[in-house]
Amino acid sequence: MELKGTIEWSLPPSKSHMIRWLALAAQAEGETALSFNGSVGDDILSMADCLQNMGVSIEQGASKWVINGVGPRGLRAPKVALDCGNSGTAARCMMAIAAGMSQPVSLDGDQSLRRRDMSALAEALRELGCEVTSDTIPLTITGPIVPGPAHLNVSTSSQPLSALLLASPGYSGVIHLGTPSHSVSRGYSMLSYELAGLCGSSNKVGSDGAVIEPWRPITPGAVEIPDELSLLPLAMLLADLHGVEVAVTGDGLELSSALMGLAEQTEELDLRDESDLIAPAAALMALGSGGTITGAAHARGKESDRIGSTVGLLGCFGIEANETEDGIEVAGGQTPVRPTLPVDSHGDHRVAMTAMVLASKCGGSVAGAEVCAVSDPDFIKKLMILED
Repeated sequence: MELKGTIEWSLPPSKSHMIRWLALAAQAEGETALSFNGSVGDDILSMADCLQNMGVSIEQGASKWVINGVGPRGLRAPKVALDCGNSGTAARCMMAIAAGMSQPVSLDGDQSLRRRDMSALAEALRELGCEVTSDTIPLTITGPIVPGPAHLNVSTSSQPLSALLLASPGYSGVIHLGTPSHSVSRGYSMLSYELAGLCGSSNKVGSDGAVIEPWRPITPGAVEIPDELSLLPLAMLLADLHGVEVAVTGDGLELSSALMGLAEQTEELDLRDESDLIAPAAALMALGSGGTITGAAHARGKESDRIGSTVGLLGCFGIEANETEDGIEVAGGQTPVRPTLPVDSHGDHRVAMTAMVLASKCGGSVAGAEVCAVSDPDFIKKLMILED
């Protein structure tokens, strides 16, 4: 399709923020209202469904959800296995919450989630006295946690640390976590500490570990959920492909260091803390002056091996790129061509959306495109409106 003029593009609500607020609001007492723009993604819906199965009432409106919290010890063991869908964040958060209970809690998810490694959190929970039946989903956890020390590997994901912090209101005492010096996705763990702090937590990030004390969450009552900025590179890619201006609607859009580097076409893009950007970032670098993505080895443990799947999807569009140990090397000045076969999304919403944006320029089909609803249910509709 051929796009002209200025295109308006909206972003969905941030699933990182909303999933964390759901966990905090559920363990608080009274009502917490979450207001947002756009449509809620499937990952958020999965988290809400898990909490509802544990006795939390959530009124889901079009632009506002109201959570009726049950207090830090008010969650009850579900009668069915909790279905975390595609969400690794929801799965790890529910694992940590389940660890505070004395009754067994089972978790499951879709085929993509079943392939993801949950061993870092599972091993820490075992050290803290819990029984965890597997390092991958489906699994069953029987607690409660015994306060004390444990090792926590945060070199491949920050989610286990966030999960334990967010679930700690339900624990009976202090846990001491030894963490390795190299951690990734630090912005997400900092977000967890920030939001917990807004709810009364005095826990702080440590330089060589984490000491997490239980606390009684008191939410602000009314919370504005920001937009999902990690999807901004897709709008940037759309603009570059079609040579148009894309105006992203929303308030207070502040670019992270990686997004700034991408906008400025840096030759080396460090995604240690923002590996979710890797697929559209590599495509943007191919269209521009090229470069190297580094620091993203942990992207191999996402919904897909996101380094390999990104190189694969680019290859389908005739774009040359090479895998490295911790990222991708890509030459600049390349132009996508129509794939001869459907592009495999690998069950990864970010791969699927990047492929669909590339196809908007040269044509092509994407297998499993519906997975984009994990983060942006309106994504396909927005592209179709542009085509019309």
